[in-house]
Amino acid sequence: MAERRLPSLNFASDLRLPRDWALPAHAHVATHELVLVVEGTVETRIAGKAMRAGAGIAKLHPSGVSHAEATVAGARTRLLFLHWPQVAGDGVDGWPLQAADRTGRLRAVFEWLVELTAREAGSTSTSDALLQGLLHEYLACATDEDPDLAKARSWAVQHLDEPIVLADLARVAGMSRFHFARAFHRATGVPPMRWLRARRVEAARALLLSTTLPLRAIAPQVGFADEFALSRAVRQVAGTGARALRRR
Repeated sequence: MAERRLPSLNFASDLRLPRDWALPAHAHVATHELVLVVEGTVETRIAGKAMRAGAGIAKLHPSGVSHAEATVAGARTRLLFLHWPQVAGDGVDGWPLQAADRTGRLRAVFEWLVELTAREAGSTSTSDALLQGLLHEYLACATDEDPDLAKARSWAVQHLDEPIVLADLARVAGMSRFHFARAFHRATGVPPMRWLRARRVEAARALLLSTTLPLRAIAPQVGFADEFALSRAVRQVAGTGARALRRR
């Protein structure tokens, strides 16, 4: 990719989706799309695979590849997305379809591009340079992603309503607890169980903001024993109480 100048940006946008949003199978003509999930979860079926992307996950829809998308029922969802033209031989159809934005750099550049394109219609030298940097970062994130760790993270997010211990995550990844904990911390910068607690709190926050369910009903859905355990975790992670979070 470094040897070929990437094409110009078509547009970048910030999109807040309605609850229970779904888009039937479709394909972009002569255009590639990159999407970063900022809030909520999006389920995608693409190239015969079912994929689930939560906050901090970027997903690629190459030109001509059919895909269907839907939000998880009841959750508030926010996406950043951009399109750029397909160029013969650009190789995008062979890129990984998903990557984790572990450092936050993808989101930072995405938001910069959205701001630029909102101010200036069309492509500019700055937006084109940012696009190139964004796509290089996407490929770096996808290449660095350990598939075993990714499998464990994906499994955990889909089983938040269940009790999960370190041994469960290590088993899904096919590692010993010691090696899994060390590899996970090295890849993400946080211990696995702290990461898991943050994911539970994120899921609780989404339900607090998008539903009127009481805390006692939300707690078991995201893996907490009761509303008191949920409230303590929200305060530790978010710095405020669960009820105060709902009032914001």
